[in-house]
Amino acid sequence: MTAASITTASLCSLVLVVSTTAFVPSYSSYLTNQIINNNNNHASSHLTKLNATKKKKTPKKSSTKNKSGGGFGSSSPTATKPKQKRSDTIQYPELEDQVRQTLIPSPFDITDEESATVLAEEMYDRLEDIYGLEKFNFGGVGAIYKSIGVVTDDDDDDDTVNEQKTEEEGGSSLFDDILSGGSTSTIGAGSDPLEELFGKSPAPTPSASASDKEEEAAAPFDLNSIPAFEKFRVLHTDPMVLAIDDFFTNEECDKYVQISIDAEKQQTNSAAAGVETTQEETALQPMLLGQSQTVGKDSRSKAQRTSTTWFHYYKGVPELMAKASRLLGLEGIDRFEEPQTVRYRRNEKFTWHLDALSPEEANNPSGSGQRIATLLVYLTDVPAGSGGATMFRDLGGNNGAEDSQPLKVRPKKGSALLFFPSAGGIPGAPFDIRTLHCGEAVAEDAENEKWIAQLWLRQRGYEPTAPVGNSHGDASDEIGRYCTSQV
Repeated sequence: MTAASITTASLCSLVLVVSTTAFVPSYSSYLTNQIINNNNNHASSHLTKLNATKKKKTPKKSSTKNKSGGGFGSSSPTATKPKQKRSDTIQYPELEDQVRQTLIPSPFDITDEESATVLAEEMYDRLEDIYGLEKFNFGGVGAIYKSIGVVTDDDDDDDTVNEQKTEEEGGSSLFDDILSGGSTSTIGAGSDPLEELFGKSPAPTPSASASDKEEEAAAPFDLNSIPAFEKFRVLHTDPMVLAIDDFFTNEECDKYVQISIDAEKQQTNSAAAGVETTQEETALQPMLLGQSQTVGKDSRSKAQRTSTTWFHYYKGVPELMAKASRLLGLEGIDRFEEPQTVRYRRNEKFTWHLDALSPEEANNPSGSGQRIATLLVYLTDVPAGSGGATMFRDLGGNNGAEDSQPLKVRPKKGSALLFFPSAGGIPGAPFDIRTLHCGEAVAEDAENEKWIAQLWLRQRGYEPTAPVGNSHGDASDEIGRYCTSQV
């Protein structure tokens, strides 16, 4: 896929951000003093945070020179903080005007839950060019790849033509620089304005690099046996938010709820009786743990997340691992964090937060990099008017204006929600502030509790730490058996 194939709308939205006059935004400066990683209670993890009490540095003066290492935010370091009008979002300022201008709403009626259909080719182009997912939903109508691990003669010819075209044109453009994560262009060479903000240069665009893809181990199972997904709803175009309504069957949803409940009962009963469970009894049993890492104030995040989370063995959830890999077009599962299930009882919620990790952790060269995709699977139905929606504060109507309503995604049993918490296609942006979201409180009189399964995809291979002994490789046989059963 060549750079010329990306849509005009996408090009405009990307170039708009890169061509702003400065990249030390008041919004990002504010978030830098708030970013903290909450302890997820992993045995080998520890609380890390950015020091919010450091002496503030004098902001750099605004420059009219284009920069290649920027992100989203204000072009003026002296811009005043927007007034706060939403009581539940006090720690996150409203988006500034130039950030709102990058938003591209869905071209469809997002209120129609029965409108799911095959994904348009334009969206496949965006997923490849902006988020690096060239094999997304391979084999689907309009998909770029027809299968995993198969390269046709036509594909080889296309690659040759693309290489020749690049050589003939010579050099590199700003657009090439955007898509390559700032590695090809000399625009903005010299000091990096975000270095002043974070104390060190941020990582390149948080998407999988070519070397990462080469290192990804090929799966010992055949994902081609799982049918391509056909029921998509485009809830927002840029940043992209997708609903996949044919992700899980009702039986799979019920299974994941039940194994979580059973694990909690067994752990509770064993602890009360003072009995240690055997290794055989806990071989696939998920572990009840605390909250996972998000960007936000430590005191507020801990106080405002009232749900319950289980961390699962990869081999205990083969359906989730196989379908997530199949959707994203991955030939292995080694970049996924520990799979989780989360229970929201009535009146429980998770307030506004970002899924992305802090720049400090994401930029650790020995780590797994940034979270580049969030996948939520709704395991229960929560009817309209009963709360429990996943809400994106700035992706609603009226182009994210202050008086607009958030984009609300109602939990629909078996449906998956996919979005990208780090800034796809924007060099140097540590996270995409436009993906600020929350889990709305479940109504006290709601018919059902809210249950979800969730996965995060990292830039590079991830080393799981919970439950004890969890391993990607141990899941291969179970995933293989599941794939075979789908033939």
